[in-house]
Amino acid sequence: MGVDEQMQDEFGTMAAWTRQAVSDLGPDHAIPAACRGSGRPSGLDWILTRLGPQPAGRLLDVGAGLGGPAAYAKMHTALRPVCVEPMRQAAAGAASLFGLPALVGDGARLPFASGSFRFAWSLGTLCTTDQKGVWLAELRRVLRPKGRLGLLVVMATSDSFDVPWGNAFPSEEELTWLLGAAGFMVLDAVWSDDLAPADATWQRLEDEVEVAVRDAHGADARYATVKEQERNLGELLESGRVRGRLLVAGGA
Repeated sequence: MGVDEQMQDEFGTMAAWTRQAVSDLGPDHAIPAACRGSGRPSGLDWILTRLGPQPAGRLLDVGAGLGGPAAYAKMHTALRPVCVEPMRQAAAGAASLFGLPALVGDGARLPFASGSFRFAWSLGTLCTTDQKGVWLAELRRVLRPKGRLGLLVVMATSDSFDVPWGNAFPSEEELTWLLGAAGFMVLDAVWSDDLAPADATWQRLEDEVEVAVRDAHGADARYATVKEQERNLGELLESGRVRGRLLVAGGA
């Protein structure tokens, strides 16, 4: 199986399965399930506080997946999210589950005019592309001069490990350099594992969706492929070879 097919399984097919499970279980499951792998309340709140959102401001979410973090931002702030997601099933899910404007698009070629947004974020996606510099340049282009960018990036803290397919973990030094080259300056940063875990209710709702997806599709080879990928990444996180980093950057 090629990388493109594996990415489709993880971010396309799994999104469609999750969307169906949420529809069956109820809307209270939607945000926790759609945030899986890209954010939990403590991390999302940390970024939103530092973005300093203004009333009715627009938030560009690049690599939005099913739109869970964007929906969380809409619920807890005055921001109006706009989602861009390369996988059609995920973009359709963001529109269906949360009523969010969701475009199918590539972070390397954002379909917006320069200076269209004051706020943007990209959560757990920059570490999946080798085009980091291009993505960051595009984010800088579509942000206003004083715009702010939030990122969740899984970073390599060791040089000697096998990188799971579909990932390209930067070091902290590399990411800092890439941000500077794109015209950004880091304003604040924190390791995601230093923040509070999700509470019991959030975790229960997320787990119930996971069980529903497993019960419906556990015999499918694509499900096994995605679970193997999750286990590989989980082992790297547990060993400390990679860590999630949250940061907010502004124009340099």
